Amino acid sequence: MLNYSSILISGPTASGKSDLAVRLAKKYDGVIINADAMQIYDVLSIITARPNPKAQDTIPHFLYGYVNPQIRYSVGEWQKDIARLLIFLEKINILPIIVGGTGLYFSGLLGEIAEIPNISQQIRSKWLKVKDENETHYLHEYLKKIDPKSYKKINPNDQSRILRAIEVYEQTGVSIQDWKERQGIRLIEKSKSKFIYLCPKKDYLHHNIEKRTAKMLSSEELYSEVRDLRNLKVPSAYPSMKAIGVREVMDLIDGKINQDQAEASINNQTKKYVKRQITWARKKMVYWDWIDDEKQISKLS
Repeated sequence: MLNYSSILISGPTASGKSDLAVRLAKKYDGVIINADAMQIYDVLSIITARPNPKAQDTIPHFLYGYVNPQIRYSVGEWQKDIARLLIFLEKINILPIIVGGTGLYFSGLLGEIAEIPNISQQIRSKWLKVKDENETHYLHEYLKKIDPKSYKKINPNDQSRILRAIEVYEQTGVSIQDWKERQGIRLIEKSKSKFIYLCPKKDYLHHNIEKRTAKMLSSEELYSEVRDLRNLKVPSAYPSMKAIGVREVMDLIDGKINQDQAEASINNQTKKYVKRQITWARKKMVYWDWIDDEKQISKLS
């Protein structure tokens, strides 16, 4: 009999997290909850490798594909959404299996980051307009004046994070770095949870990435969803527009690049992202059970 009140599964892209979650959910009559920052968006299904409809019909899946890409959804908003869900599942004694590759979501779940107050629409609109009228360098220099701590931490080319830091400071008067150092509300009990970090060997991951990209680019549904996303006219600084492959597929549709170029670029970006995911996890997820062998994975389910 399972002695845990929740199971958490993380790992890099293409490591097999979703398949493991389904197997465990079947075994323990659990439900699956998304902890991936890109799989929350309703338009982005194929390009974010969201679990397919068949899997979602077999096992209840929550917090997938329910956010409009025009919304700048944050970790704090996800915390509120999952908190309500966890309370409900506890009342009816259903096991939550929380799965995803977004490390900050798990940090939020475990109370490792504070909940940053929501940014007002007035402030967001103001800084989006400033962003559209100025280069990233201008925003970065402005950040230096109001929040030197964030200025030193954030890559000068990372427009999205620069904008976020400016908004948080203007809304709260506190550096986003200070917010991150504060303790938040822990939504699950560590002592009663199973932590699994699924991290197969590099060759296995790269093979899966290339296979996934080739399959994705052969799907007509992919091109439909990217066209739908473009029709929404989502600002480029919004998280949904940062999904790996969005820019390449748009360029492919426009004839700016060919399919081989798109495939190579997506594979390259994904492999770099996987490397960053693992580097982050080695620092932040040291207490998780790291699983890198198929036999170990088989024993889990």
